[in-house]
Amino acid sequence: MKVDLLKIKGQLGRSINIDYVEDIESIEFKGEEYKIVTPLHVKGTITAQKEGLLAELDITGSINAVCDRCLDEFIYNLDLKLREYVEESVDEEVDDSFYENFDLTTFVVHFVILSLPMKFLCKEDCKGLCPVCGTNLNHQTCSCKREDIDPRLTVLSKLLQ
Repeated sequence: MKVDLLKIKGQLGRSINIDYVEDIESIEFKGEEYKIVTPLHVKGTITAQKEGLLAELDITGSINAVCDRCLDEFIYNLDLKLREYVEESVDEEVDDSFYENFDLTTFVVHFVILSLPMKFLCKEDCKGLCPVCGTNLNHQTCSCKREDIDPRLTVLSKLLQ
């Protein structure tokens, strides 16, 4: 979505209300593509400050993700609060067309990407996969025999349980 920020630029306290649904199909992050399940709903305000703009936006939606422990697909819900100050540029190369056609979509997508977890988990207590046979331990147990480890390392094995 393009927003005309020239309407409020330099006018302390003036704001633009934002309320729209972002029409994108997926987000790419860390070489993975995350399909948007529930469209991103962006709501909030952009307010002119003394020397810049303050964006206060709520972003909700959901994406398809794969659990990093058990490899199951699940829906990851987004409920983000963006509060970002954008300082006006004194660079002569940034002209009024930047403010006139401000690309809010790119701004929102970058914030969503920065808000994604480093590791996706389908649930906090996900058991993952059996290291021997690969069975998803959330769905069934396996009868794999765990090898005995060096007795000096038994203290460390307790950390894994």
